[in-house]
Amino acid sequence: MRLRQFLLFSLLISIYITACEKVDIQYGTQYVDNQYTQIVKVDTFTTDLSTVFIDSFQTSASGVTLLGGYTDTSFGRIDTKCYFELSPPTYTKGYDSARFDSLRLILKLNKNYYGDTTKPLHIDVNRLSQQIIFKENQNGFSNNQEFSVFPTAIGSGDFLVKPTFYTDSISIKLDDKLGREFLTKLKNASDLDLQNENSFLYYFNGLRLSSNSSANLTLGCKDDIVMRLSYSMPGSDTLEKRHVDFTMSNKQHHFNNIKVDRSNLNTNLKNISHYNNIITSASAGNQAFSQYASGVMARIKFPSIKELPKLPKYVKILSATLKIVPVRGTYNTYQFLPPSLNLFTTDLTNNQGTALIASGTNTAETGNLYWDKFYDDNTVYTYDVSNYLKSLVENPLSNNYGLLLIPPSPANSTEFTRIVVGNRNLLPENKNTTKLEIYYLTIQPQ
Repeated sequence: MRLRQFLLFSLLISIYITACEKVDIQYGTQYVDNQYTQIVKVDTFTTDLSTVFIDSFQTSASGVTLLGGYTDTSFGRIDTKCYFELSPPTYTKGYDSARFDSLRLILKLNKNYYGDTTKPLHIDVNRLSQQIIFKENQNGFSNNQEFSVFPTAIGSGDFLVKPTFYTDSISIKLDDKLGREFLTKLKNASDLDLQNENSFLYYFNGLRLSSNSSANLTLGCKDDIVMRLSYSMPGSDTLEKRHVDFTMSNKQHHFNNIKVDRSNLNTNLKNISHYNNIITSASAGNQAFSQYASGVMARIKFPSIKELPKLPKYVKILSATLKIVPVRGTYNTYQFLPPSLNLFTTDLTNNQGTALIASGTNTAETGNLYWDKFYDDNTVYTYDVSNYLKSLVENPLSNNYGLLLIPPSPANSTEFTRIVVGNRNLLPENKNTTKLEIYYLTIQPQ
């Protein structure tokens, strides 16, 4: 009889555990008791936050031209420059009677921006004094690379831009002397500079776009940049308006330089560098900072999770949810939160690994951001970290270096949305800090 009872009890436990793995459980109370088992909720496990420095990242062939700069009280002064080459128009004859009108650079906005759109943005266009060439074994350009330019700008202007409402493009007037030079070369069949791409790049290395220290706005533009030479041809009664376009062809040679100055910050983040590449949240006001495009990302570790199996009557993790709450007051209508944030595994040197996958799918988790724009009390990113934590508990050799908080590509290197997260020791008014919630199964004695 006792043997039969034992086998029946074992069968019931097996069915119950299997059911917990396969269905969603609605937890109405902290403990669910069926005499032999309990589902226990804990949210006191420590989340260890830190900020990690990024030495460099590729910005070439991103499809985005960055313009401008701005000052961020949490992340520092950020300035961008964009480098690119142009190809000449297909060469034809027939320019003998052409009269020069204008030379302009046309940039098409992609509607992404960051900062203050109520003030004009200054843009300078400089001609490169050296060719854009890969070094040996190089196949892309990074955020910290630059090429030299001639000091005098060939075009500049101050532009009031409304990227989400009125402004589709920016047209920058370039030097008339250069435009006339182009037209003269088109007229002269013996001048080869504009007759093929290789000759043109030897003569005209490319352009750099930049702003100045007063900029408080960054704009995203598309990578189909056009330099338009407009001219007039005499007709029977009036002048006929025409144009030819110099277009961007080699997108591998189109890249953004991003410089960050953190020297004026009043937090320990100003000390982060290649030589001091991890700042703990405890030494940075109980906060961690993540803005990949400016060279920092938040890392989250769960150092005490290894203690979970030592809890009384512990059997297994049923589910685990990570709630990442931005620190109140660190985001607003000018300083946006990332709409999506992935969690990536990492290693001892903080290299980016694989993204955590949403349960039951093949897609990376993005945090399912809920932004409470009215009361600012419930803004949160939510992640299912069940499988990740199970691997930490069940396999001591699994990844235990933590998770990196990074926007998906290409937004990580082309947009300046950012997030500041806090640990449990943050001030009481910021009580909604990063939290790990775990439901686990226990077996009670008969």
